[in-house]
Amino acid sequence: MLDLKQLKYFIVCAETGSISEAAKLLYTTQPSVSKAIKALEEEMGIVLFERMPRGIALTAKGREAYRYACRIINDSRILEEMSHGNMAKYLRISLNPSSWFTNQFVEFYKENYDKDYHFEIYTAGVRTVMERVRDYLSDIGFVYVMEQQKKEFQYELAKNKLVFTVMQESTATFYPGKLNILDQEAADREKAQTVNMEAMKNFRFIQNFRDEFLELGEKEKRSVFSWENLNVSIITNSDYIMEKMLKETGLCNISGSYLSNDKKAANKGIPLEFKKNKVVFGYIRRKNDDTDELMEELLGFLREKLKLENGS
Repeated sequence: MLDLKQLKYFIVCAETGSISEAAKLLYTTQPSVSKAIKALEEEMGIVLFERMPRGIALTAKGREAYRYACRIINDSRILEEMSHGNMAKYLRISLNPSSWFTNQFVEFYKENYDKDYHFEIYTAGVRTVMERVRDYLSDIGFVYVMEQQKKEFQYELAKNKLVFTVMQESTATFYPGKLNILDQEAADREKAQTVNMEAMKNFRFIQNFRDEFLELGEKEKRSVFSWENLNVSIITNSDYIMEKMLKETGLCNISGSYLSNDKKAANKGIPLEFKKNKVVFGYIRRKNDDTDELMEELLGFLREKLKLENGS
């Protein structure tokens, strides 16, 4: 019979790659951790870790076990919180950092404050969001994906038994910082210019994550977007840092044209000039999973907001 303590020790060992480091984080001794892992391997009848010259690494079976262990520990924690806190509804969300989503979520929570909903929110790049939904660490994941990466994205979804539902499509947009010459030039024009890949190589960028659009190693081609050779000076998961840098420096940002109302107000966006320049926004779920009431309520709220912003 597996116990939760063994699974917690296993998860920490897997994430640190070191029994000694795991022992420190768990406030216990190295022999205690080793004993727990050995007992777990014997009970399961499989080898979870390969012993390396420096540290440990999950075996193929260990990686599979890790996914299920994470699910069990997370579900047990939720059950415990429900029993002690009388928690009615709970939703775990992973997403790409987005000022637009942040604004909508805050408004949704304020409207439903009296219902005592509970949420767990985690921001990350596209790959991590996919993995968290796949591994039952999140119930739903919101991501932004470039149109030109659709084929690779669909392959990753199918491989991980996930499905993606499109909620909105917008144009990939270049946002110059307030001190950038293109922002000053755009302010003097009634009609916005376009920016191509060659021009973008002359600027420095601040991005949420390098894999925001699920870059899967496609080589740079003529008139096709690629991060290759672009100078990404700052990578952040902080919307506040993003907005502050765009307002006070010459750094630039690339994202969907509707992702942040604050960004649009402070910096005039310029459409990017390349083929398949659309950015798709939507959510990831595990295949064949049912949506619960809280998830449906949040999705309905977001859909209405998108309709209002698009004037439909």
